[in-house]
Amino acid sequence: MKYFLKLNAVSAIYGLLSSLFFSFLVSYERIQVLTGLTTEFVWNVSIGAEITLLCGLLFIIPFVTRKWLESRLWSLFSSILWFPYFVLFTVLIGSLFSIINIDNDNFAAGLILFFYLFFFPIFLFVTTLIGTRIKQKTA
Repeated sequence: MKYFLKLNAVSAIYGLLSSLFFSFLVSYERIQVLTGLTTEFVWNVSIGAEITLLCGLLFIIPFVTRKWLESRLWSLFSSILWFPYFVLFTVLIGSLFSIINIDNDNFAAGLILFFYLFFFPIFLFVTTLIGTRIKQKTA
């Protein structure tokens, strides 16, 4: 039972990170209005931060799988369990910080999000699989 709760907690963290990724891409215009920076600067910083986050997750996910999820093969279910949490956090963030006036469509963000939602489960599966294959040190 403790392992099931740990697995759901890790999946919720993955879902929250994905939801924040989604929210920053969709609401970059609101960030631009609030900060007074140019749209291009906010877009570039947002994309740079998200690429940095994905590169960081490449090293963090195997570490979390090895330490917290004990390198079990059951941890591969986190590549599926993140999605309900992603939907939950996206709806929650969307209802708390709703965008009332949408001035223009951002097709580039839509393509990036489509690519992300297609490949992120594969990315999670592969990095978690790497984390399950890293041997624990027996002390």
